[in-house]
Amino acid sequence: MIASGDWMNPTRACGLAAYGAATLCCGIAWVRSRSFPKTSSPAGWLTLLEAALLLDMAFNGRWLLHQFFVDVAQHHNEYAARRAPQVVVDTLLVALLFFAAFRALRRFRKSPAALLAVLGGMLSIFTWCAEVVSLHQVDSILYHPVGPWMAVCFLWVSACLVTSVSILIDAHAARVTASRSESASSELPASR
Repeated sequence: MIASGDWMNPTRACGLAAYGAATLCCGIAWVRSRSFPKTSSPAGWLTLLEAALLLDMAFNGRWLLHQFFVDVAQHHNEYAARRAPQVVVDTLLVALLFFAAFRALRRFRKSPAALLAVLGGMLSIFTWCAEVVSLHQVDSILYHPVGPWMAVCFLWVSACLVTSVSILIDAHAARVTASRSESASSELPASR
């Protein structure tokens, strides 16, 4: 794990902005979707997820968790043997990501915007987990400098952008669907 001595560096500032914006967008979609109880929107739990990731970004939770695992391994004199378990965990994470994406595809097949929002959230979770595991080969990609940022920043922004835009589109679609069904029911002739 690569941690900078600066509390606020360009990568962290970018992550805070991305997860802050995603939390705000998901929150707006959640408030809007609550007005339409017949719709099934993932906005509520995506708001909680993005808020948790924002807090993690602010307080370095993933790095603290990683350091806890390092300390435990060093205490048991097993730190040198960490590579094999890290590879196994990363492999399981990839398999879990594909399984979860398949389940999301089935669950949200009638709502492409909700599906994309969920997939963006999954990418955020997967990236967070990969950072906690911190396999050297993965870290060399995630923390490769790209100008003033690290490459992981672009994953965060991409995941947040997909989640934010998609969940707002989903909330808008729910409002349009509710308006159409309301106008259709008001146009039905009253039964005598």
